[in-house]
Amino acid sequence: MKIIDKKKIFYFLIIINFETALSSENINQFKVEANKSIEYFEKQKIYVASGNAIASKGNLLVKAEKITAFMSKTKHSNITDIEASGDVIISNQDTRAKSDFARYNFKKKFIVLKGNTLSIKSKKFTIQSKKIITFDDINKIASSEGDVKLLLNGPVTIFSHRINANFDKKNNALISAFARGNVKIKTKSETVTCNFAKYNNKTNLISLKGNVVIKSEKSVLTGEKGYMNLITRKSKIESSNSKRVKGVFSAINNED
Repeated sequence: MKIIDKKKIFYFLIIINFETALSSENINQFKVEANKSIEYFEKQKIYVASGNAIASKGNLLVKAEKITAFMSKTKHSNITDIEASGDVIISNQDTRAKSDFARYNFKKKFIVLKGNTLSIKSKKFTIQSKKIITFDDINKIASSEGDVKLLLNGPVTIFSHRINANFDKKNNALISAFARGNVKIKTKSETVTCNFAKYNNKTNLISLKGNVVIKSEKSVLTGEKGYMNLITRKSKIESSNSKRVKGVFSAINNED
């Protein structure tokens, strides 16, 4: 094991450029810096950076109290994964993620976030969770569990036990989101509960299914399916073969 300690130097920046493992181009260089130390475990093929550690490769930037880089045990010693723990912040272009723990696989471009306060934020949406968020950067699919919250422009907030989201492969824009289990949707004027909801960014519609209840200041609508239009603010509820649509409305009181 080799240790480089910042007590001996004011600033340390290590460029892990593993010759045949990575191209000589700057975009393929994996850079690590830390306040306390950087350790290399030769047998395990692991680098560990401690103390306000920062790692970067191309557009990917990771900040955490500790960052561990795992190397393949092949001849070329490619970087396969990195793990980060303690106040983790990950940024890639216009997307920013926060967690207590994160693991990133370079080949699959797959990230796992764990902890009690997780979030992925961009200009048009924010996903928050208290358990786990995963993101497949190749297929542009995010999955989240545990008191999940999806915040959209509007403002519109979708709460659920589980939310999956699909993103555009060119610009990372949100295409659609699926919420399942104890779904609640809050807008400026309405609160909706149901079993399943689907958000379509192109049409700005939220489709609703299963025990749908739409509450506003003056009405309560119940049914088995319906939708919300986030542009026109129109809501519609429909019946199923076995259940009728119901509505309760507040009457105008003309008494003095």
